[in-house]
Amino acid sequence: MKNDLKEVKEYYNEMHFNDEIANRIKEGVHLGIHRKKRSSIGKKIIYVIGAAAAAFGLFIGLAFLSPAVANVAAKVPFLKMIFESKPISEVITEALNKKGYKVDGVGAQYSHKKVFSVGLKGSAEYVKKVSPEVKKIVKDLLLTRDFDAYDVKVYSTEGRIVEPTPEEKRADEEFIKITEIVIGVLKSYGYKDIPPIGIDADHKTLDFSLPNTESKIDEIKQQVQSQLKANNYGTITVKVDVYNAKKRERENRWLPIISTIGEGTFGAKKYKVNGVGYTNRYAEYMEITISTTVSSSDSDYEEVVSDIKDTIQEFLTSKETKAIIKDDAYKVIITSKDKKETVISSN
Repeated sequence: MKNDLKEVKEYYNEMHFNDEIANRIKEGVHLGIHRKKRSSIGKKIIYVIGAAAAAFGLFIGLAFLSPAVANVAAKVPFLKMIFESKPISEVITEALNKKGYKVDGVGAQYSHKKVFSVGLKGSAEYVKKVSPEVKKIVKDLLLTRDFDAYDVKVYSTEGRIVEPTPEEKRADEEFIKITEIVIGVLKSYGYKDIPPIGIDADHKTLDFSLPNTESKIDEIKQQVQSQLKANNYGTITVKVDVYNAKKRERENRWLPIISTIGEGTFGAKKYKVNGVGYTNRYAEYMEITISTTVSSSDSDYEEVVSDIKDTIQEFLTSKETKAIIKDDAYKVIITSKDKKETVISSN
């Protein structure tokens, strides 16, 4: 297996590695960009998102591997494969862009059924014309990871993105200036990873979070308020949410693990999963909940739960995962439609 993995890595380095990916891996940063509907000026909240999740990149775009390398990749456990791959949304976006389609957003959603949606720039007539080919590309890419639970929806984003008015543009510029002031103060106190910063213009409040190990919270708040006044922003109430530094550090380490579990079990039909969540509130352990659509009385209940258990245990006890979660205790709760629970515990 060691030689097999070496073969995959060599192919990956030759065919897919570039400076941008190298820097992301080196810095341990994965940045996500999500389009949001514009809010009204009065309720505007701007968040400056700090780096939160590590980026891993051994297998980049399984659909583009040679057959020989794909066979090697197939030997790697299911969730480990996903964990060491680019997010499927990135793979799909890159593949469609390479084909000349102008992608304006991709993502999975669940209401009554699981749907992987792809928004394209262009008229409704154009998108209707290219939809069959785009759906085929997306479905084929999803299947490279055994994500067979999704229907694919392709839609036009024409008219959905509303250009900001001059007034909104001015407001945006002001909000950006305010966040830059806050960032400057936080950096002066040694913060490199800037927390999310929220601004509520209606109530003239500003909020961000700091660890409970910070001994100068009041001083930082006063410095922010002073800098805002010095820049003619008047009196703005500054609120600081204090978080448990040890729990936050644990949560940051677990986020890519939880994301992988969610993406893998949610996307594969055989697991019958309709929700994955977690809580970091317990000091003793991290808790993950996996909700399924099977009832304990269903004929395939034991098989479905057993598949989920085996897959999760294989992933959480792997050498690579254990190096990240360290000695953290954890509890994974698999729930049936009728609320029967099956627990996987590190103890």
